[in-house]
Amino acid sequence: MTGKPGSDDDLLVFDAVEPTVEELRGRSTGPGGRQLGPGRGAGAVAAVLVLLVVGIIVGNTSLASDPSGSPSPSASISAGPTDRASSAGPTDPADGAACSPPREGQFPGVSLGIQGSRRQVTGLFGFGSGYGHESQEPGWQVPTAAEGLVAGEGDRLVLTTSRGICFRSVVVDYAATIRVPRANLPPLFNSPVSPSANSIVVNGLSDGDWTLRVTAQFDTLGTVSDDVVTVSFFRILAGAGPFLTDPPIVPTARPAFITPAVPCGPGQPTPDMNVNLVVDGQATTPGAKIDREPLPLVHASLGDPILMVTEGEVCATRWQVDLVDLKAGTVSTSDQFHDPADDPAYAAQNRWTITTNGDQRLDATLQFPGGLEIVRSWRIVIDGFVAPDLYLVGPTGSRFLASVGCGLFVHLNNGYESGDGCASIGYETTDAALRATALTVMHLELRGWQITGWNALCGQVTRVDGLDSFESPNGCGLGSGSADGGGPLPDPPAFLIPRGDTVIQIGMGAIDSRGNQFSVSYYAHVIAR
Repeated sequence: MTGKPGSDDDLLVFDAVEPTVEELRGRSTGPGGRQLGPGRGAGAVAAVLVLLVVGIIVGNTSLASDPSGSPSPSASISAGPTDRASSAGPTDPADGAACSPPREGQFPGVSLGIQGSRRQVTGLFGFGSGYGHESQEPGWQVPTAAEGLVAGEGDRLVLTTSRGICFRSVVVDYAATIRVPRANLPPLFNSPVSPSANSIVVNGLSDGDWTLRVTAQFDTLGTVSDDVVTVSFFRILAGAGPFLTDPPIVPTARPAFITPAVPCGPGQPTPDMNVNLVVDGQATTPGAKIDREPLPLVHASLGDPILMVTEGEVCATRWQVDLVDLKAGTVSTSDQFHDPADDPAYAAQNRWTITTNGDQRLDATLQFPGGLEIVRSWRIVIDGFVAPDLYLVGPTGSRFLASVGCGLFVHLNNGYESGDGCASIGYETTDAALRATALTVMHLELRGWQITGWNALCGQVTRVDGLDSFESPNGCGLGSGSADGGGPLPDPPAFLIPRGDTVIQIGMGAIDSRGNQFSVSYYAHVIAR
């Protein structure tokens, strides 16, 4: 559907989309494996994940915030608002008008303007949830500079809904446009809107080119049973600049059938021309001729974007890009086009997006005008996410390594999100046990990560029909916690070791300095006298 948010035609709800509303609001714990590999679907997650995910929807937390609570400036970018938005509050409905309910089946539009000015831009729609449907959630999107709002440094900003519909809560995350979505900064605004209002004011930004992600929950006035939520994207060119402009439009004829990702480079192809793999916009690896061994080895993390790019952006007119599974020997085609005329006015390409998993060989056969053919190959290994080690640390410094259970869920800063689906908890009691004095205080240590939420229970592992499950029949709660606003806990979690021979289940959610997040359940066999 193509309605434009913020105009008189709000965006229509998609008819059949995913993920589900339940996945967006939180996931339940389920069994799985120690390592989250590529290509697994969203699965079960420890209950503590609800603390991490729900805040995105209701506006009570921001997963993109910097765990340190402060921006990370660079030499060339002013990274941060002129002041924190906590003092900026919602306004009443415009002109005293009452709030209107959203129209059934239409997502409300959101616009951004400057306080005291008529300048206003409409948000780039990214995601909608409500009316029993959801659109598919993308990663960060960046509007073009032409679609951006030009503002003075520190100008206060106004978010407005369409049709008099009112905000109930709003989260505004932001990042320098050239870093999207890598930056991890405090949210510009993160608050319920009480009373509900169709316009709110937030603090301005310092000199720079910024992209804003606005997660808005709307007041339905009881007309629908579920929440109505949208995610919109805005671009702000704040201060004096200069700003990086959009690439110029080349006044040459565009290929009629396939258009290159970027304008074709002016160079001429040669038999020794490089074709490069670019991982996550940084690591670049030239390909080798297919008969050369060993092939160049390329490692990528889950969700990292991988591009194959010709040297100098020279355009091919025919191509065949295949992936060979090195274990099974099967071949799948990633992209192909065969134009018998080799006509660049009909089809041309210089960049190809590569989607792969596991351990595969990439073979690319590229043909250029005049009959030149170049064949290049790589070996690509996608590294799975491995849950970090969790230690139980005693008062004397003694350490016991807990075991990772199943149900690992990750949300990476590149937008990748996935989880294990499990039928068992993924842990079996062994002779390896923490032997301690009853009621000893134990702290939790997760090196390289900051804990955002936890929950610990004591109980036993039982097996039914070959599947293990954890049971806490007496409700043996050892403690739990989460920080206000969904950020990292100020101190390491601690609890008392219970008396007896027991298994402790620790549900854990954490975030690292780059904004990667995970949640999973850990287990420890404890014998305390």
